[in-house]
Amino acid sequence: MSLCRLSDEVVEKGSIIVDSTFITDFMPEADEIQLKVYLFGLYQCVNPVFADNSVAHFCNALSVDRKQLTDAFEYWKAQGLVNIVSYDPLEVRYNRVRHADASTRLYKPSKYTEFNAQLQEIFSDREVSQSEYLKYYEFLEQTRLPQEVLLMIAGYCVNYKGYGVRQQYVLTVARSWYDGGVRTVSDAESRIAQEEASTEALRLIAKALGKKSAIDIEDKQLYIKWTKSWGFDLEGILFAAKQCKNRGGMARLDTLLDELFTRNCMTVADIKAYTEEKQNMYDLAKEITRTIGVRYENLDTVVSHYVCVWLSQGFDNDALLLIAEYCFANSIRSLNGMNAAVSKFYKQGCVTVESINSYLASLVERERKIKAVLETAGISRMVTQSDRDAYALWLDWGFDEEVISYCASLAQGKPQAMGFITKLLTRCKDAKAYGTDEVKSLLSSSQSSSEKSAPRGQLERRYTKEEMGSLFGDLQNYDDIEI
Repeated sequence: MSLCRLSDEVVEKGSIIVDSTFITDFMPEADEIQLKVYLFGLYQCVNPVFADNSVAHFCNALSVDRKQLTDAFEYWKAQGLVNIVSYDPLEVRYNRVRHADASTRLYKPSKYTEFNAQLQEIFSDREVSQSEYLKYYEFLEQTRLPQEVLLMIAGYCVNYKGYGVRQQYVLTVARSWYDGGVRTVSDAESRIAQEEASTEALRLIAKALGKKSAIDIEDKQLYIKWTKSWGFDLEGILFAAKQCKNRGGMARLDTLLDELFTRNCMTVADIKAYTEEKQNMYDLAKEITRTIGVRYENLDTVVSHYVCVWLSQGFDNDALLLIAEYCFANSIRSLNGMNAAVSKFYKQGCVTVESINSYLASLVERERKIKAVLETAGISRMVTQSDRDAYALWLDWGFDEEVISYCASLAQGKPQAMGFITKLLTRCKDAKAYGTDEVKSLLSSSQSSSEKSAPRGQLERRYTKEEMGSLFGDLQNYDDIEI
């Protein structure tokens, strides 16, 4: 039986290399014998058939005895990199490095002896547990941060939070400082000096916010982010804080400053202009929803999804309120419905009150003209959408109101009068007769109701298969085509 073999998962993976995670996370803590045993065992796994994969061969090749060999594999088992399937005979299965569980890793006691003593001294009123120590070790191993720096951070946290501060809080602060560039004792001292210097500024900010609780370490972390990372000065922060007074404290201010930062509003003038504009959008959103008859407890979505977009398209407040009135008058009672109306006006180039009123007036006038055509044709009913479509088509063909009215007079008493008008205008279009005199002459000379049908042969037109294919291909290339 082979001493060392791969787990099925590693075999299926098909790659046998020294993982970079092993080199960075495990190799630095292992001693010479442990490293030799692990790497030689990995090598033996590569050649399970031809190699002498036995305890005797391992001991001879590495100059170790059986106990040293077993102890080394016990170490790697504790690290999660191998499993010992059997002790007699000794059989070891190698796992993928990613399967190693950081919480079960072994650390050399000598490496953290001084750290443990100093950390326990910082938390003098309570005993630091073994699990806490392990979390600190993991952080130090991952970041390669000097132990002295983490001890400084722990002491700083205890000064502000007391001895009861938990390891999770200390490591959260440590991670924040590390992400902020703290790498050395000097960096940590500079960071502490920055946070201490922010105390007076934070008192002013707390006053502007209406915050009555004491300044804590989280507030100082936020202040450093606002000033050092984002670039706000105290004057700008204070102005923004006044906009949040008694409305969420530091968390609300942090959200507002984040919003201002993303919009590059850094100075008091920029912040003032932005906050005024934002208040205007909320006031407008409130008036629009009231006008169309809907109610929202929170207007954030209305502003971000609708009002902000409409304003960016060029609509002004009065124009949007006019459209809201138009929607209410037409029984449109939702923001989605109003958005469709806004899009319609936008496509017509109507973004001001004047242009919208002009467009609406043109619609009213068009409705009056269509109604007159219906009456001339002897039709007594309301104008329908099909009437509007037909009228628009006639105008698009190039006929004026006088010609349309004349054709309507000829359609009086006819069944499907609007369709009859279309037939008359089609005949005129085919004859390229667009003027009133030309149309009257053409239609009066034609005896449409009594003239004989043309011989079938004159109307027929046969096409070859190739011609039909060509015509069909051309038709596909046009959205609007006259047939």
